[in-house]
Amino acid sequence: MAKRWVADRKWHDIDFDHLPSWVKRRSRDLDRRQLVGQSFKYRRNSRTGKYQRKLRYHTPRPLVSTGRALTKALVLLSVLAATTIVVTMVCSLISGNINLTAGIIFSLIGISIIAWGAVSFSRRRLSFARTFMVVLISALFIIVSCAYLNIRSPTDVRDSVLSAFSTEEDQFRATVDAYIERTDLKVAEAGLTDKEITEESTSQQGATESQAAEPEATEEVSGTEHVYIKGGVLVGADGHMITLHNNRDATNPSWAELKAFLANDKTDKQLYNYSTFVCGDFAEMLHNNAEASGISAAFVTVILGPCSYYSTSGGHALNAFQTTDKGLVYIDCTSSLSANQGGNADKTVDVQVGKQYIPESIFPEPGWSVMWENMGVVEEIEIVQW
Repeated sequence: MAKRWVADRKWHDIDFDHLPSWVKRRSRDLDRRQLVGQSFKYRRNSRTGKYQRKLRYHTPRPLVSTGRALTKALVLLSVLAATTIVVTMVCSLISGNINLTAGIIFSLIGISIIAWGAVSFSRRRLSFARTFMVVLISALFIIVSCAYLNIRSPTDVRDSVLSAFSTEEDQFRATVDAYIERTDLKVAEAGLTDKEITEESTSQQGATESQAAEPEATEEVSGTEHVYIKGGVLVGADGHMITLHNNRDATNPSWAELKAFLANDKTDKQLYNYSTFVCGDFAEMLHNNAEASGISAAFVTVILGPCSYYSTSGGHALNAFQTTDKGLVYIDCTSSLSANQGGNADKTVDVQVGKQYIPESIFPEPGWSVMWENMGVVEEIEIVQW
């Protein structure tokens, strides 16, 4: 009986000694249910008490091949789509269009999904459950990533890649540096002690008072001075010393007059660039433009605590105006990397130690939020220099 070839799908008796070893070990299970092997099904006939077997039904080979090819194709498409998203994410990071932390997190998740999909694709037999999970998780990742990157068509992917290749030299490195440590405020060694700095400041003040006492001796109505911080001179992004041009005839404006000046001033239209123009340069330009227009302005530096895109505390520069009707008003005209598309970046901000530094647009653009991103807690107001 054991040597007889079974060619049909009927139950055939078989001696216990001729059962496969794995069936013998589970012979008690045959009293309750069938056992299924690769080629046969086994049972114990409840009426005769004999062991039996019959051919197991197999899916036709063409259907098996088609199913395997389909599952492999779905996994491969998922891997390719996730790879495209990761490449787009990296390109957006290079061009500075997305937050560094979020971009890194999304990229790591995408790389993990790609690796998982590649391992699944390499398997000889890919189960439906595994295929379903790979496709599902990849689809969720792609949907969320496309929403974050604002990808609506393949054209957006192409634009992101081209934008990365056209990014200015060293911009990505500067972006990473800015994440590790604030680099907006740079200080050059002045070679002066605190006493010498105080004496120089006093000397400049005395010269200004002398000029004010004898206006007829000169036609100059302005004086220049640098900004000193902790034994050094504040410099701009390109290394030039921040220089404030003060107009002795400048007066305190009303809030309406200040807004009219800011509306016409083009400082906030400058392109923010880590290598050439940062917050100190913005504050310097706005101060000098205001003084030239007869408006008294102050150059202000503050220390801000860590925030979502800076891991440590660091300096920031802005301006202050003593208005005749609203009192002291702080103005931050620094644009951002994502706001270099012609939008207005003039903002007011409530600067108080211990309070969050959240600028608010004075001239909000249609469809834009009035409130800008939280830049961290104000830890210290270092300088208010008129």
